[in-house]
Amino acid sequence: MFARCEGAYSDITLRGYRVDLESFADWCVRNGQEFLPASPAGVAAYVDNLLERYAYSTIRRRIAAIQFAHRLSDLSSPVGSSDVYLAMRRAGRTKRRRPKQVKGLTADLLEKILEGCPETLSGLRDAALISVGYDTLCRSAELSWMEVEHVDLEEGTVYIPRAKNDPFGDGRIAGLSERTVGLVRKWIRKAGIKGGPLFRGLHAAKLGKGFLETSSIRRLIKAAAKRVGLGDAAKELSGHSMRVGGAQDLMTAGYDTLAIMTAGGWKDVEVVARYVEKASLVRLGVHRPAIQKSSRSRT
Repeated sequence: MFARCEGAYSDITLRGYRVDLESFADWCVRNGQEFLPASPAGVAAYVDNLLERYAYSTIRRRIAAIQFAHRLSDLSSPVGSSDVYLAMRRAGRTKRRRPKQVKGLTADLLEKILEGCPETLSGLRDAALISVGYDTLCRSAELSWMEVEHVDLEEGTVYIPRAKNDPFGDGRIAGLSERTVGLVRKWIRKAGIKGGPLFRGLHAAKLGKGFLETSSIRRLIKAAAKRVGLGDAAKELSGHSMRVGGAQDLMTAGYDTLAIMTAGGWKDVEVVARYVEKASLVRLGVHRPAIQKSSRSRT
C-alpha cells in the first residue's frame, strides 16, 4: 500500500499513517476485529477505546488513517457510517477538542535567544535557523527542506517550495529581515556550503550532508532557550514556536488576519485565529481604554 503512495504523499504523512494503522491493526488482533476491511461497529469500538487515553485530535488522526487505508485498497470506508459518526460525536463531547497550543517564540524571546547563540558552527546555524523561522513563519519541516538555492540574500527573500498544506508544490516567497540575511550569510560562509540543504546536522563538530531532521530542530530550539536561562519557556517551545510567535507579533503590530495568513501560507482562518487569540486579546486590552473614552465623549 505505502509503496504505491511514494511521491504522492510526503514521507512525514506516510510515516504517520503507518504508525496509526499499525496501532489499529494491533487493536484488531487483540479484540478479534477485522482490520481491512474494517466494520463500522469495529471502528466505533476502537474510537471508544481510544477515548480512555488519547486526545480528540489523536483520535481524529487515527480515523483519518483508517479511511486512507480503505481508500488506497479500493474498499468501502466504515468511517462514513452512522456508528463511527456517533462514536466521534461522543469523543468530541467527552474530550477537550481544543488543540494544545505551543508557546510562541515572540520577539522578546527571539532577542534573548539570538544574543545567547555562540559564534561556533552550531551556534551560527541555530541563530540563522531560528531567525529564518521567525521571519518566514515556517513550520519545522519547511525549514528542514530549505536549500541554499532557495535563498536570495541580495533581495532578502526565500522560496518555500512546499508545505504541509501545499502538497503539489505551488510554493510561496517569504521575506527576510536585514538581521536574518546577515545571520544566514555568516552561517553559509562559516559552514562553506555551496548548495543543497541549507540547515544540516553536525556530528562531532563536522557538517553533515543531509537535511536537518525536524526532531533536531525542536531540540536545538529548546537548547538555545535553556542556554540563556529560559528553562521554563524551553519546556513549552517546539519547532512550531517561531511560526506561532511570528503570527502573534504580527497581530500585536496591527496586521489583520488576511495579511497574517498570506505571510505564513495559511489556508484555514480558524487555525490562524487560534494562534493569535492571546495576541488579539492583548491588542484589544490596549485599545479598549481609548474606545471607552471615545464612547463617553459622545454621550
